[in-house]
Amino acid sequence: MTYSEKSVEAKQHPWMATQNLKECFAQLESDDESMLGNASDALESSGPPRFEDSAFLRQQLISENSNRVYWSCTLLGRLAPAGFSTIDKNRIQAELGQVLNRSKLDLSARERAAWAIGELGSLGKELRTTMESLIGNAPPRLKRLLESALAT
Repeated sequence: MTYSEKSVEAKQHPWMATQNLKECFAQLESDDESMLGNASDALESSGPPRFEDSAFLRQQLISENSNRVYWSCTLLGRLAPAGFSTIDKNRIQAELGQVLNRSKLDLSARERAAWAIGELGSLGKELRTTMESLIGNAPPRLKRLLESALAT
């Protein structure tokens, strides 16, 4: 099966996205709009990832590719109810907080980081301070997401 055929199949069967997460993420950097769209559609419909993929997802948070960062934040946020340990949750929140400050990323990736932080809940003092400092200059949707996360 070719890379393009896998892309279409993952779109048609979203559970395949979680089973082939690394391939799906590779497609997020494709110059082929249909492959990029298929990967995004598959990830959108896939539901929570496998807990064992959290390390891979955390690695994607430092990518220069906004699509990779966006989907990593999304999937980590979906995984939040799975019960990270307090230590892991604090680390993930700190990593998501770093995404908020990366102005070179698309706004949608930073918005998704704010959402994921809220899904993890119970913010630490340092992250809370960082988020509060961002609210004043944040675009409206990011501001709402930051306020929502701060309310958890």
